[in-house]
Amino acid sequence: MNQRLRPTISTVAEQAGLSVATVDRVLNARAPVNPQTAERVFQAAEAVGYFAARLIGQRIRERRPSYRFGILLLGTAQAFYGNLAAAINVAAQRQPDANLSCRFDYIVDRSPNAIVSQIEQLAVQCDGLAVVSFAHPLINACIAQIRAAGVPVVALLSDIDEAAQEPYVGLNNHEVGRTMGWLLAHTCSAHRGSIAVLLGGHRFLGHQARVEGLRSYLTAHAPGLKMLEAVINLDNNDLTEEVTLDLLVRHKDLRGLCVVGGGGDGIISALAQLPRPPTLCSILPEATERSRQALDQGLITLVIDSQPQLLGQALIELMVELQIRPDFDPLRQRIHVPLQIVTSENARTSDKRSFDAGVKPSPPGT
Repeated sequence: MNQRLRPTISTVAEQAGLSVATVDRVLNARAPVNPQTAERVFQAAEAVGYFAARLIGQRIRERRPSYRFGILLLGTAQAFYGNLAAAINVAAQRQPDANLSCRFDYIVDRSPNAIVSQIEQLAVQCDGLAVVSFAHPLINACIAQIRAAGVPVVALLSDIDEAAQEPYVGLNNHEVGRTMGWLLAHTCSAHRGSIAVLLGGHRFLGHQARVEGLRSYLTAHAPGLKMLEAVINLDNNDLTEEVTLDLLVRHKDLRGLCVVGGGGDGIISALAQLPRPPTLCSILPEATERSRQALDQGLITLVIDSQPQLLGQALIELMVELQIRPDFDPLRQRIHVPLQIVTSENARTSDKRSFDAGVKPSPPGT
């Protein structure tokens, strides 16, 4: 390369929008520099082809703290959890303030003792945890003990503490339920009839909040739509398929069908078996490849998506923050990611950005 054209510190500074002195501090470690600023210098050095870009990246990594995070997800056959794990991995790799590694484990045995054992094993090996779980005295006591020992635990997707006095990342589940109610009231083919709700289990506080939000909206704004007793589907697709077909036979006035947890693919399988789609509004969680196809085909009406990429980013940022500021602060550590409503008209463009996360973690059964 012509010597006069070789990128210099001034070239890097101009690309980064910083002063030459700031870039020099990063290059030569003359004084502490904000991690975000150092990352800007590194990105600029790479962009202009500066010869020391690799060295800058190495120095940034050496100065950053290293943490290992444990992520405990539900071990179901839902594509959503694979998407979420990939999003968390991407966010961890892109985190500018720390060198992160994530270990993923999956709940297959839903007995409280088994879940406690998994949480304890992760706590021994990791600097911080994120857990998807239902509330139970044994589980809550285990998490309280781990937090007291100095290992932060974030409730992911569903609160585990009934008082909600814990770090949390997920949707506002009561808001999700009320949004379902609004959608049913405005899209059902009739203003009177039955609404069926399927949930993973009564101990999932997030599922309860969604059911309560749905009920409160319908009671106030669509009293002609009556909720049937909620059906437990254990987030299982096969069970959901069976229950859906049974509901359609037993309730001829069925106008709406909602899943507030997992198992949505079971509804798709059930509706695909019918000679013609029933005249009801079906609302499923999570925009996966299969649910988008079902929207395209007219098998289901709507999807409420949790936006896994935003969840992953918010979770990693919070888990890093908790390493520095572990004391609970509800204003900073209760993070509600906005929901996304997906229809047949935006199904192909929702949540389609690819993940560059190496090997994509996937739960058992997928």
